[in-house]
Amino acid sequence: MPSPDLSGPGGPSPALPAAPPLTSASATRWRAARTSWPPERRRLDSRLLALVPVAFIVLATALEPVASACTPAQPCVQSWPSVLATFSVFAEVVLLLARPRGLALVPVAVAAGLWYLPGGLQNEVCRWTALACQGFLAVVLIGAELGRRRARHQLDVLMGTPEPYPWTLAGVPSPVPPPARRGGRLLLGRLLVAAGVLLALTGLVRQAQSDHRADGAARVPGTVLSVDEASGTARIGYRLPSGEAARAEATAGDAGRPAGGRPDHEFETDVLWSPLPVAGEAVPLLVDGEDWVRIEGQPYDPTDLAFAGALPALLGALLLGSASRWVRIRRGLGEPCAPALAVLVQPDGKGSLLVRPVDGDGTGEGRPLWRLRAAESYAWSERRGWREDEPRDGGDDEDGEKYDEYQEEYPEEPGEQVPAALPEHAAAVFEAANRPVPAVLYRGPDGPYAQLLVRPWMPMDGPEPGWLAVVCREGVLAPGRGPRHRHYLEDELAVPALAARTIAAAPADGPPLPPQRWEMPLPLRLAAGPLVALAMAALVDLFGSRSWGTGLVHPLLAGIPVFLAAAGALTWQAAIDGRGVAVVSGMTRRFVPWDQVNAAAVHRHRLAVQLTDGRELRIGSRPARLLSRHLGGPYDPEAVATAIATAAHRPARRPGAALRERLVSPQLLVNRAALTGYIVFVIARFAF
Repeated sequence: MPSPDLSGPGGPSPALPAAPPLTSASATRWRAARTSWPPERRRLDSRLLALVPVAFIVLATALEPVASACTPAQPCVQSWPSVLATFSVFAEVVLLLARPRGLALVPVAVAAGLWYLPGGLQNEVCRWTALACQGFLAVVLIGAELGRRRARHQLDVLMGTPEPYPWTLAGVPSPVPPPARRGGRLLLGRLLVAAGVLLALTGLVRQAQSDHRADGAARVPGTVLSVDEASGTARIGYRLPSGEAARAEATAGDAGRPAGGRPDHEFETDVLWSPLPVAGEAVPLLVDGEDWVRIEGQPYDPTDLAFAGALPALLGALLLGSASRWVRIRRGLGEPCAPALAVLVQPDGKGSLLVRPVDGDGTGEGRPLWRLRAAESYAWSERRGWREDEPRDGGDDEDGEKYDEYQEEYPEEPGEQVPAALPEHAAAVFEAANRPVPAVLYRGPDGPYAQLLVRPWMPMDGPEPGWLAVVCREGVLAPGRGPRHRHYLEDELAVPALAARTIAAAPADGPPLPPQRWEMPLPLRLAAGPLVALAMAALVDLFGSRSWGTGLVHPLLAGIPVFLAAAGALTWQAAIDGRGVAVVSGMTRRFVPWDQVNAAAVHRHRLAVQLTDGRELRIGSRPARLLSRHLGGPYDPEAVATAIATAAHRPARRPGAALRERLVSPQLLVNRAALTGYIVFVIARFAF
């Protein structure tokens, strides 16, 4: 295959190499081999497995005896094996959420620790439950790992010999920079590990100091003054020994009797007795001077600080491993060629890419194989060459809650802005939304290196054609059910696409539109805000409580958005004149010049005015539509959207004059006062 000349911007886009195709038969074998729970279903080996050890922790908390409970006759004994067993279950929860390499071996190690560590588990029900839970986790995770290895072997055989990257064929450097460790993760990981080690050392140092002072302490009697059963603490009074004779007398025979006279010292401490002592009961104490005292038989326990330090140290180790993994998986991108597959791809509902076999359903309606998690992307355009593509949304999650979305964005030149999709371009994207495009997937899923997908231009990328090289994570995700990409495109492009129909139906040589206004009736605009606030306050008074959640947080977090939505739908105003568009919602007023208006339409029961920078002014339109249908008058949101879209893209039809009457909005002050009153009521009701 000849190499095109790509010495700089202006050359043709790189050509795709002739990689072995991923056929439907190969896809079927891959699905059958990967795991007993195919990726098109919700896999059992997901982060939801963390609920299994969490449930076991709840069970063990209820059934296991308290390891730290003791009595004066049976002093407390530190149990490092018990602490290690407890920490192993908590660490398993963290690891199941983080999903590092070697996760399949974690349940085996935890089961061995819980079963064989002395003092690990004492209740028989907990012991057998732990064995069942860890066995279930081991079966699921080991089965999934073996399935991934089988499926990966099939892909290795299918891909065969390595294929050159497009930039290798073009004779230009790779757009992907050399891998470098992420400094933020390294710094945070090292700080967490250092903090964990410091906490553990602090506990050991405090134990040594406590044992040293206990060796030289005097044994004196103390009296329980008060007990707090909820926190397990007690306030104890005692008298200091005076001189060596008093120390000897206290050691010889007075330690078990309350001290004569009123205690001249008191302190508060945790009491590990079972059951707790009562007020007036005698407690043996060890006293060393006026600044150190403790209950006899309760030595300092460093395991609490060791446990508290182990958790941040584990998180730090995971971050350090993630930083190293980031470098490891990207090393393959620096090579001139790599094993590859020819596939079909189409956009997902969250902006990532769905992979399909090349001989599958070309309409994009069939079930895709898997979904690729994008990490970064690099775009090629004939005008600018390779440029790094920035993500629009960050974050990813294994179950598909949120993924990176990418678009072609280039460094802005002086006076240049990245506009929103024009109505005609949005309509074209809608037409081609479901059409998969051919692409080459390098490395493939479940391998040791990151995947690289090189695909041609899609309408969703923007008006400038080119190629996109998307660096993807080495794993795969199950594709969501239903046409999720349609919802994504609706959210992004529905308003300009609907406006394109309005603009196409409006004659370019028609008469100019008159200056006009649309608004809800004045009595409704003035009464809606206070009535909504009163209704919400009544609900809070009837069903709320004095707790933080239902008494304060929930009424504010739920009530404020409800008020804004209701006030916006019931009290809105809109107007157009020769200068632009004025939109008044429940709490704000906004004026937009015509050169900043991109589109307007009614979509999902909301009147949306989209600006050229992509932002939208949205107002609920259901109440206005009902009023217009039954009463007529200037309430129709469709008429508002039609007038704004027509005037924005037909300059000859814009109003030639200003409004005769100023757009007065007294509801803004009323709504602000009503919302303020509701917030004050919720806070006052909770506080008093």
